[in-house]
Amino acid sequence: MQPQRLGPRAGMGPFCLGCSHRKCCSPIRNLISQETFKFHFKNLRYAKDRKDTFLCYEVTRKDCDSPVSLHHGVFKNKDNIHAEICFLYWFHDKVLKVLSPREEFKITWYMSWSPCFECAEQVVRFLATHHNLSLDIFISRLYNILDPKTQQNLCRLVQEGAQVAAMDLYEFKKCWKKFVDNGGRRFRPWKRLLTNFRYQDSKLQEILRPCYIPVPSSSSSTLSNICLTKGLPETRFWVEGRRMGLLSEEEFYSQFYNQRVKHLCYYHRMKPYLCYQLEQFNGQAPLKGCLLSEKGKQHAEILFLDKIRSMELSQVTITCYLTWSPCPNCAWQLAAFKRDRPDLILHIYTSRLYFHWKRPFQKGLCSLWQSGILVDVMDLPQFTDCWTNFVNPKRPFWPWKGLEIISRRTQRRLGRIKESWGLQHLVNDFGNLQLGPPMS
Repeated sequence: MQPQRLGPRAGMGPFCLGCSHRKCCSPIRNLISQETFKFHFKNLRYAKDRKDTFLCYEVTRKDCDSPVSLHHGVFKNKDNIHAEICFLYWFHDKVLKVLSPREEFKITWYMSWSPCFECAEQVVRFLATHHNLSLDIFISRLYNILDPKTQQNLCRLVQEGAQVAAMDLYEFKKCWKKFVDNGGRRFRPWKRLLTNFRYQDSKLQEILRPCYIPVPSSSSSTLSNICLTKGLPETRFWVEGRRMGLLSEEEFYSQFYNQRVKHLCYYHRMKPYLCYQLEQFNGQAPLKGCLLSEKGKQHAEILFLDKIRSMELSQVTITCYLTWSPCPNCAWQLAAFKRDRPDLILHIYTSRLYFHWKRPFQKGLCSLWQSGILVDVMDLPQFTDCWTNFVNPKRPFWPWKGLEIISRRTQRRLGRIKESWGLQHLVNDFGNLQLGPPMS
């Protein structure tokens, strides 16, 4: 569940700056030099002599079921006007007057510094006034985070619908490719990039934590129990000390992306998410949740089993969407759980296969099939259903290029695993089942 939008009357004034004042501002250029990028976007904990803020932007529109880039470029501070304000002036003067208010547009920012409290205030007003616009902000470094006003207005950005996140390797690579005069060279990460990202990300999460709904402190009145008793959809809960809600759009696209991972340097981004939806036969609203495995702690599948066991349910249908297929230990525990509950229907759809060429992992998948669990690869219907239930039900899912081709390729790979273990009869049996989200 995304935080409710505050609207223009929630203590932030009736209008945005760009609507009330017109100034002529233009991007400095479409591309910046490699030296400028490496100096100003380096995600250091303590960045000296980096007083300018660089803002790389892209404006996209949904057209023919795929995002179409309309504008992109770079702003920086100009004559004591911060880069964010320059963008707002330019956007109102050059873009808003030609865009249809009936269409939805997405703005993405890659910033060397996070917004100051005054700029964040103006961006909040901007989003509150123009409801057909969404904004994703990726920041390299946090600016003046000890200031309570800065923390408060960063929270207000999230409450107004903006997605705010620290730049990880994926975002640095994307920014390098689109906004840097790179001469055809690949982005080479600087030393401690990932360590500094984890620092910036942890600080940002501390700031944004008050934006979310507090979880009841009583262990006997968890949100899961409240939802189960009242028949309400479950959207937030504690997971090994972390609270998970709806996934951000950027997180979904980066984590559920079904392209086969070829380089180990990308594995740090491929987090093991498990999104589940529990359909009961008593007419109650479905229960939903999102689990994330953390390094050195229990896997998401084990957390999922603990949660389902605590509910003491039997006749239910559960659909799980995983970024990675289960490891052998998790697969065997899922299979044992299903064998003890023959009335339970469990469908597992995975975006990618985890170490599928290793026999222990193949054997784990076989134990799932033999227990009666349907295991298949996510295709367009499953990605769409996962997006609607766990990301943003108000926006359509935009498939990435090659999604269905990659899914069919992974399905064939999964089919070959079944055949190699002599489980072709299970392939034929499952062929009569509906592969997709549960029918209502």
